[in-house]
Amino acid sequence: MTRFDVIVVGAGHAGIEAALACARMGLTTACITMRLDRIGHLPCNCSIGGPAKGHMAREVDALGGQMAVTTDYAMTHIRRVGTGRGPAVQTLRAHVCKDLYPVLMQKTLSEQENLTLIQASVERVLSNSYGVTGVELSDGTEIFSRSVVLTTGTFLNGLCHEGKKQTVAARHGDEASIGLSGSLAGFGIRLRRFKTGTTPRIALRSIDFSKTLEMESELEAGPMSFLHDNFHPLHDLLPCWQTHTNHRTHDVISANLNESAMYSGQIAGVGPRYCPSIEDKIVKFADKDSHPIFLEQETWTGQDVYVQGVSTSLPAWVQIELLKTVEGLENVELLRPGYAVEYDMADPLQLTPELMSKFVPGMFLAGQLNGTSGYEEAAGQGIVAGINAARYAREDEPMPFSRTNSFIGVMVDDLTTKGVEDPYRMLTARAEHRLLLRHDNADERLTPMGREVGLVTDERWARFEAKQDEITRGLTSLEIANVSPAHDIDLASFGIKPSKNRMSLFELMRRPDVSLDMIEQIAAKIGITLDLPAKGDAREQIALKAMYAGYIVQQQRLVDNATKLDTMKIPADWDYEAMAGLSYESKEKLSRIRPTTIGQASRIPGVRPTDIAMVIGYLKGKMGRPTVEIS
Repeated sequence: MTRFDVIVVGAGHAGIEAALACARMGLTTACITMRLDRIGHLPCNCSIGGPAKGHMAREVDALGGQMAVTTDYAMTHIRRVGTGRGPAVQTLRAHVCKDLYPVLMQKTLSEQENLTLIQASVERVLSNSYGVTGVELSDGTEIFSRSVVLTTGTFLNGLCHEGKKQTVAARHGDEASIGLSGSLAGFGIRLRRFKTGTTPRIALRSIDFSKTLEMESELEAGPMSFLHDNFHPLHDLLPCWQTHTNHRTHDVISANLNESAMYSGQIAGVGPRYCPSIEDKIVKFADKDSHPIFLEQETWTGQDVYVQGVSTSLPAWVQIELLKTVEGLENVELLRPGYAVEYDMADPLQLTPELMSKFVPGMFLAGQLNGTSGYEEAAGQGIVAGINAARYAREDEPMPFSRTNSFIGVMVDDLTTKGVEDPYRMLTARAEHRLLLRHDNADERLTPMGREVGLVTDERWARFEAKQDEITRGLTSLEIANVSPAHDIDLASFGIKPSKNRMSLFELMRRPDVSLDMIEQIAAKIGITLDLPAKGDAREQIALKAMYAGYIVQQQRLVDNATKLDTMKIPADWDYEAMAGLSYESKEKLSRIRPTTIGQASRIPGVRPTDIAMVIGYLKGKMGRPTVEIS
């Protein structure tokens, strides 16, 4: 009998992080995938990061995950995004080599202690009255474990669409998984059909770059991982290029909408709101004269170019016709048409905040299976599910992720509290405390947590402690150094309005247009020596903490209030139906979602604040305690 502590099904971005987390935490782990050569495959674009997604990639890294580390070695292009806005939204977006990234991930997993890779198809999840017991493979082999993590992506009953052509497949080159959906449905898990898509790939040699806008890599952008001082690409970084659709492009698409799998009614699945197909853009944004297109090289030396912005389910001949209307693509050579894929997803409202099934204890779900879209969203869920599956197998308390400590926590709370009506994509606007959840301080927020669960290595911890020491010393030197009215003439020479009162240099930095560089010059002029790092992440965090100190204090106060509600636990057997005075809508939603805390209950759409106050009253024993039997 083959037995592991944890079984992870799937080896995409969610599966990789889940499997590595479990193995690195010391548990014997099996990662089962239909093709070992597709571990870490990038089926859609070649990018890691971007708005909000870059935040999550850094958070996975801060916890001890792998995505950002591999990105720094496979990187072909890097740019900063959100630079025209505040620090809360600024992050990185990298392109990686689609050939090298999977190779590096496969090497990492194959060399990981406690991790066994198995090439097979999982047919069903095994369980008993206590919860999950393992999985059964398509050949009838049973493998047993204390917990199971499902990260099946688009594989469950996957169906690809290219115009009227349909192919039973999870994605280009991969067979679908047919039996596992029935196994999940048998547990009472609600399955729905979602849809995603990808763009055509065109030949580099067929592009007229003189008609496009070249966008060079930003070498000063810095690495994705906190483990590195810089990125480590095999070759010089590459540019990407921008062009646009035009009225001729839109005319071609409009004339052939009946050929689109989505607009012909052939696709039943719900598509992503925030990453629409080119057909959707033309129909829903008919007032727009053009839409941006980015041309991204998928490898260092190959011909494949990803046409970002042209996700489509139109037939190949229409794709060629519409691409030829675009500036620079008049002589385009189509290497592979874009397509849409439908797949089964599981309702995340049936998961606990640890991403464990409410129906099958010990079974965790992560990634696109939970109704999300994107590599980074998958990786974030993967490491959450992996950590908690490992802790479940060891009978430890679960590790919570909250809206107040991470973008990952925001995503998990959105999924398990609000659910999804279309493929979920992380946005900076979803995080109400985003000034505290910045790209630059992900390690400060999460590396101690990663250390606690056993994911953060000694090397990473030493780097973290050294950085925090630099920050502490730098902030202290700013707080104890004062300027007084006697220094007014010196401040005036920098264009700073004199003050009637003594203030610290830390306080002075809260004024508009006063930078850390300026503070250093002022200190030198008035004879003060500051203990500040010359460059690097520590210096950046010192500057941000000083400049936004007032706003950070305000947000921290809100976080503290929210945390109080999230520490008020609701028993799993709470009987909302027995609560006199509770609205019918709140009874239905609270009974169905079964929030674990008052904080989570308060975020369920449609639950009234007065009803939350009533639940708090019951919890405090003012009105008695209703209970219900849970079968």
